[in-house]
Amino acid sequence: MSENEVSTDYDVGSIVRGRFKLEKVLGVGGMGKVYKALDLLKEEAKDRKPYVAIKLLNDNFKDHPQAFISLQREASRQQKLSHPNIATVYDFDRVGGPGTAVYITMELMEGIEIKDFIRKKVKPKNGLPFKQAYAIIKQIGSGLAYAHEHQLVHSDFKPSNAFLCNNGKVKTLDFGIARACKNPVSGDLTQTLFDPGKLGALTPAYASHEQLEGQEPDIRDDVYALGCVAYELLTGKHPFNKVPANKAREKRLVPPYIESLNKIQNTALAGAIAFFRPDRSPSINHFIKELEGIELIPKPKYVSKAKPKTGLYIAITIALVLSIGLAIFFSTKTSNKNEAKSIAEEKIIVITDDATTVKNEPIKTLQDNLKIGGKGPIMVSIKSGTFAMGITSSVRKDEGPRHTVKIKKFAVSQNEITLAEYDAFAKATQKNIPNAKEKDRKKYPVNFVSWKDANDYAKWLSKQTGEKYRLLSEAEWEYIASTGKKSTFWWGYDEEANRAHCVTCGTNLDTSKPTKIASFEANSFGLYDTAGNVSEWVQDCWHDSYKGAPNDGTAWTGDCNSSDFQIARGGSHASPQQSIRNTKREKFNKDERLSRIGIRIARE
Repeated sequence: MSENEVSTDYDVGSIVRGRFKLEKVLGVGGMGKVYKALDLLKEEAKDRKPYVAIKLLNDNFKDHPQAFISLQREASRQQKLSHPNIATVYDFDRVGGPGTAVYITMELMEGIEIKDFIRKKVKPKNGLPFKQAYAIIKQIGSGLAYAHEHQLVHSDFKPSNAFLCNNGKVKTLDFGIARACKNPVSGDLTQTLFDPGKLGALTPAYASHEQLEGQEPDIRDDVYALGCVAYELLTGKHPFNKVPANKAREKRLVPPYIESLNKIQNTALAGAIAFFRPDRSPSINHFIKELEGIELIPKPKYVSKAKPKTGLYIAITIALVLSIGLAIFFSTKTSNKNEAKSIAEEKIIVITDDATTVKNEPIKTLQDNLKIGGKGPIMVSIKSGTFAMGITSSVRKDEGPRHTVKIKKFAVSQNEITLAEYDAFAKATQKNIPNAKEKDRKKYPVNFVSWKDANDYAKWLSKQTGEKYRLLSEAEWEYIASTGKKSTFWWGYDEEANRAHCVTCGTNLDTSKPTKIASFEANSFGLYDTAGNVSEWVQDCWHDSYKGAPNDGTAWTGDCNSSDFQIARGGSHASPQQSIRNTKREKFNKDERLSRIGIRIARE
């Protein structure tokens, strides 16, 4: 076969570009075929390592000259990645002139693909011992993090793109080749789907749902993929049985808790494979550190005296503890420094417990009569107050800047609106009945409702009662969830078991769906489930930060019709505990109806 032929189906023994003699097929993937090849020039020069690996890309790639230029640019960037956990790329070219096949040469490695290693060495039920698995995961993570620091996202990481060498070194392959691809076709969910016209490649079983939707590449796509591979190494199984993220999300799949790991480690895995980017671990380094099972910033210690009459509590963070926590981060790169700073900023705070007076007063509730008969939801009166909304983090920019907000007196539903309460509205207005299979409708929160459904329900309540019902503003929501305090969760600064219904909340509940309302302790305002169970729609349109946000507690709407995204707060049964924080914000398409989103309402 001459070098001008366009087929990549070269026979063993063929010579590519007059230089590379193909000796053995090493593997076949979605983007091409890989051979072991003898570099004749190296052999002539009596090089001690004359063999290379050569990948011949699929035939359809040759018809896209612009994609060739883009890929050449990406491959050139990869050639500059010098890292012990990244396979070295030597060259990138065509086998002949324009219209001929494209090839890449790289270092030849001896060992086993992680894909085959999992299949042959990892027990399906028990997985690898943590120490052995972590050694592999950490090396993979080191290579990915290095690439991220050089502005290169892999976008197609999977077990077959990692190689365990005979000397114990783990190397990642195919950097710079993979980019996000829209509308992948159906087929083998573990094979790369490649669109050469768009320079796109992904593997559905390891692609984030943002990739599957065709969004721009992001380092958190690689976090998701590594999280899936880490789970496989630790259990022998893909966390979602190789169901693509978008389908796993629709089916409400939740991977089993790994009993051999501690809470921090399970939280790390849940954060890595979260379906939504905002919920996902912010970086590879962050995930690797958490997976090690060591808290990134030690718990703050508080000096607490007898409660004074003024209701003032002073929370003091011990300087030594903070310095130890930050030292963990200072040994890492910039992304981890920023994350450490983010957490530290939240814990060096002198707190005025604005909710103290409310704690000592009886909770006042009210319930309006409905014109059709029966009563509306139980509402809790909330006094006016002032609080600091958001955080001062330089990392979680969507949750800042922190600003002072004045809240007027209003009432809020004590629980998330139940299926039974929503049913009355749906039947009266001939709306669809959500979650119709659930029989115990008085005890479970309504879900599978859009932002418009939630607003329509509030408007219907207003007509039925003669009072003004509506969704909460985002500021009102954070006020009632935090009870006016600056702690991370309504109960304090630290993650605790059995405080809420979420993926890593330490309960035995089924995290694929909501649980019964009021299954956990109420906060100091007397409200249940502000954290977890179902997220709650608020009035506000999505904004990327609080810059320009109103400080009077009203909703920040503007022209909501021009935005497809609205805000839901509080996290859900599908969230890791780090994502049910008081300040956590999530954006959703306003037309989405998801298991994880429900309703809480306000009354003026």
